[in-house]
Amino acid sequence: MSGIALKFTSLLLRTIAKPIAVTMKAQAKEHETFRKACIRVAQTVHSTDIKLRMKLLGENKIKIRPLNDKKAVESGANFLLEFFIFLVAGLLILYESNRSRIKSNNEKLNTKNDISELQDDIKEMKQLMERLAADLELLNSLTKPPQSEAKVEPTNTQPEPVIKAEPMPAPLATA
Repeated sequence: MSGIALKFTSLLLRTIAKPIAVTMKAQAKEHETFRKACIRVAQTVHSTDIKLRMKLLGENKIKIRPLNDKKAVESGANFLLEFFIFLVAGLLILYESNRSRIKSNNEKLNTKNDISELQDDIKEMKQLMERLAADLELLNSLTKPPQSEAKVEPTNTQPEPVIKAEPMPAPLATA
C-alpha cells in the first residue's frame, strides 16, 4: 500500500474508532457478558502493566490493587477497540501485501509467456528460412545449364591491359 493510502486508512480508522468506542462502552453497560469480558480484559492488562513496571524498577514485592468496575469497563472497552483497530490495520497490510505479491507473480508469468511466444516465433522464422533456402537451392539447380553444354572459358584470367591515349594538343591559332 502506498504511503498516502496507508496514512489515509490510518486516519479513517482513528476517525471511526471514537464512535465505535462510545458504542462499545454503551454495550458494556447494557450486556452483562460483554461487561464481564471488558472487566476481565482490563484487569489482566492492568495487572500485567503494573508487574512489568515494577520489575523494571527492581521491585520484587508487588501488590496490585484491581481497578474499580467503571474504570475497568472503560479501560477494557478501549483496549478491545484498540485491538480491533490494530487487527483491521494488520489485515489491511496483509491483504495489500498478498495483492502485491499476486500482481508481481502475474507480471512474471506474463513476461515468461511473452518470452515463450517470442522463442516460438524465432523457431518458426528459422524453419521458414531453412525452407526458403532449400527452395532457392532447388530453383538455382533448375536454372543452371547442364555442364556438357556450358561454354568453355579461356584459362587466362588476367584482364587485358588498357592503353590510355593522351589527348591531342589543340591547334595553334594563326593571326
